[in-house]
Parts: sequence; C-alpha cells; structure tokens
Amino acid sequence: MKNLVWCKHLLLCAAASFLTLATPTFAEEGNDHPMVNRYPGTKISHYDFKEFEEAQLLLSKPYESNGKWVADKVLPLEGQVTYIHYSKPDTVSALQVFRNYQTSLTKSGFTELFACNRPCTDANIGAFKDLLKARGLYLNYATDNQYLAAQKGNVYVSMFVNDGGVWQFVIEQGQMDTGKIKVNGNSPIANALSQSGRVDVYGLTFNTGKSSLKSTSKTTLTELSQILNDNPQLNLDVIGHTDNVGSAESNLKLSQERSEAVIAALSSEYGINPTRLNPIGKGQSQPIGSNDTEKGKATNRRVEFVVQANSTAQASTGNAQDSASTEEKPKEKEKKKVDVDKALDTAKKLRSLF
Repeated sequence: MKNLVWCKHLLLCAAASFLTLATPTFAEEGNDHPMVNRYPGTKISHYDFKEFEEAQLLLSKPYESNGKWVADKVLPLEGQVTYIHYSKPDTVSALQVFRNYQTSLTKSGFTELFACNRPCTDANIGAFKDLLKARGLYLNYATDNQYLAAQKGNVYVSMFVNDGGVWQFVIEQGQMDTGKIKVNGNSPIANALSQSGRVDVYGLTFNTGKSSLKSTSKTTLTELSQILNDNPQLNLDVIGHTDNVGSAESNLKLSQERSEAVIAALSSEYGINPTRLNPIGKGQSQPIGSNDTEKGKATNRRVEFVVQANSTAQASTGNAQDSASTEEKPKEKEKKKVDVDKALDTAKKLRSLF
C-alpha cells in the first residue's frame, strides 16, 4: 500500500514537473496601442506592426457570396497598422469584453461607425482575412463573434471579439513616406510616384467591358516602361478600377483582367520583369467620382499604380540572398509560436487529468 501511495505521489510530482517545463514563461511581444486600452486580465498573444499598409473596416454585416466573404459597405484605409490579438481569461465572456470596449472607446472620444452583435457570424474569423486585408496575420475562433468599427480623427479601430479573445486593428490613416525611395524621371507619372507613392493613370484605354488594351495606350505604356527601366529597384501594384455599370462581380473580374493585361503588355512588348508588378482588381469598390454622371464614371475608370513597400527593402539590400534570409525570420518566429501553443495545450490537458 505504501508503495502504491508513493507511486501515486511520484506520478503527480512528475506531472507537475512536466507542467512547469511545458508551460513557457515569456514577456509579451509588442505593446498596447496608446489610444486603445486593453481589457483587464487579457494578454497579448500575437502582435504585428507595419509603418504603412492597407486595412479595411467592415461597415455592414459580412456574408458569403459565391464562396467568398463580402460586405456591402467597407472602408478601405492606408497608413500605420497595429494588429494585436489578446487572449482572455476563461471566466470572462466575449460579450463582457465587447461591451466594455464599446463603452471605453466612446468615453475616449471615438465615434462608433458600425457594430455587429453576436452572433455576427458563426464562421471562423480566419475566413475574413481578405475582407479585412489582414495579410498573413493570425485570425481564429468562431463562437460568440462580435465586431466593432470606430473612428477618432485619423485613427480607426476595427476588432472582432469572440471566445478566442480580442482581434484588434488600429489604423492611423496617413500617406506613405515615399522619401525613402526616389523615383527617377521627369514624366508626370514619375513625378507623382516620387511625390506621393501612387498615381491614377487614364492613358491606358480599353474597349467597353473588355480587358484588351487599345492601341492608344502605347504612349502611356512607353512612359511606364521607361520609369521601370530607370528605376530597377522599383516595384509597383497595378490596380484596376471600374465604374458601376454591370454587376459588382463582373466588374471585379474585369478590373483584375485589365491590370493583368497591362502587366502582360509591359512584359511582352517592353521586356519588364512581370514579378516587379502586382496585379490587383478593385472593380467598382473604390470610386473617386460620382457614378451618377458620365464624367464621374470616366474618372472612376482608371488604372492606379502604387509603389510597393518592398521597393525600399530591395534597394537597401540589393541582394536576393539577403532578402530571402530576411523572409525566413518570420517563418521561424511563427514556428516558435506554434510550438509554444502546442506546449500550452498539452499542459492544459495534463492539468485536467489531475
């Protein structure tokens, strides 16, 4: 009997020792955004910060259409983007956290733009990565999904709250610092890219509803190819936009095909490496003129060129090998996080046994 008791105590001690080893102790990576307080007891589990990036706020309830999650009203933004995932204590409900954030933001001077109470959606929020423009960021959990968007001046807050915690984006709207990379050239397009990092181009013309470039586009294509040849470190997003004639789905497809046609022409006719150009279709989602007039529609039909942030990185390294090694670091970092999560899950399971 004594031996049995001894074995039992030994097993418990061994389990306790394993829990001590398997439960990592580490400082949180990243800090709270100074304009948004955290809920007491929550901890930062994932963090990311970009000096300049895209983000998108939901201003209406998301729904699935043709296998893709969409929302009728969204607000595209650009600027500094801080992403924080806070894990919450099990004793605190997602509703409790969500209501407190609503109150706290209002008291801090934020205006609520949209709120989607539970159940806002029963889908895993990882399905909304493209809709939120959350490239490569960790989004998870589906139970008790609630969503909130708010604004104070040029600062926007977007967050999901669910059983997995708080998934927060803080966007400080602003212009990209294009002074880090000088675009050589005296043409209007080169000057615009150098000054503001983007330009709307109207010299690339297409037949109505078609994606093939007309011969009248040659002058603009020649100017673009000259800029790209004069600036070998320069990479661009090529973004197609349409008016609202036709369905949203067909316009999205058409704008994507038009941006791809521009890249194909620069590659095949002017020898530009297509990997320097990223095709994006926005369809009718980002008008800059009124679609109620012909003039406004003509303004909305455009191809936008935006300097990619990695243009600066390539210019400073000038070495593909250095760039590749830099890309490996986030992967190694993510692997470490996965290992830590597995260790925590194992530790919780062992705790439940004793």
